[in-house]
Amino acid sequence: MSSCLITGGAGNLACQLSRVLSERHEKLILVDIAEAPRERLPGNAIYERADLSDEVQVRDAIETHRPGAVIHLASLLSGGCEEDRVRAWRVNCNGTFALFESALEHRVGTVLFTSSVAAFGGELPDPLPEDAPQWPDGLYGVTKMTCERLGVYFHRQHGLDFRCVRLPITISRFAAPGAASSFASHAFIESARHKRFTFRVAPETRLSLIYVQDSIAAMASLLAAPAERLTRRAYSLHAMTVTPREIAAAILKRLPEARITFEPDPAIARLVASWPGAMHDSRARADWGWKPQFDLDQTAKHILDELLG
Repeated sequence: MSSCLITGGAGNLACQLSRVLSERHEKLILVDIAEAPRERLPGNAIYERADLSDEVQVRDAIETHRPGAVIHLASLLSGGCEEDRVRAWRVNCNGTFALFESALEHRVGTVLFTSSVAAFGGELPDPLPEDAPQWPDGLYGVTKMTCERLGVYFHRQHGLDFRCVRLPITISRFAAPGAASSFASHAFIESARHKRFTFRVAPETRLSLIYVQDSIAAMASLLAAPAERLTRRAYSLHAMTVTPREIAAAILKRLPEARITFEPDPAIARLVASWPGAMHDSRARADWGWKPQFDLDQTAKHILDELLG
């Protein structure tokens, strides 16, 4: 067993992932700029503050702990990227470059990077092939695409065991408000808390979704997969294709008193409609056994049970 360092360690995704990984690694190190993690960590995990935009702090964290693996979750999200482009590039790209360099220098075994469907853009085919051309429209997507290509470069030219998972829209009760795709999560959150929600997208838009529990399981599986089984460096995931109308129906099945309406905002609706309704993920299924466990009905039950306590 070895140690594993997780960037973006204060976030709920990292905290949940740490619980899954706690039995596989003798030590977990979660690093983030926030003062404290959002949730209680397992007993073999420690939390340290570090600013990913500071290359010295990134190198110090790797040098101090010499982890066997790194899971790179830290990133400014889409809203923050557009509000502060300079900081977005510093955190998302410069910080990632420094992390890859330090991982090489200190012989980190594996670096797992989380990317997004936002790394693609333009007129996308549906379903979306894993090797579709990547021309992202927003800066967040540009930084994700850049780091994907950077990781592949470090793998091909320098032997870094870089692995990447591209997530579709992810449903989570801790969805960040700065993400363009968070509307799917907030439909559940607001319906549970306030018994109302208004979709700003068209009701029949096809969406590629995944529940956060499946995201966590997929990352843990890819991290543990034997290197000789991997046929590529970046894997797309897809769990279900649903529409906002179907999400509303799944919520109303359990919260019939909720008031859910549709008032599409042209700009938001256009953006969401440009995303694929499905993503090819056959290589993930074949190479390391990826298989989603949650459909929409199971997702709705699980997340609403958690939100309602």
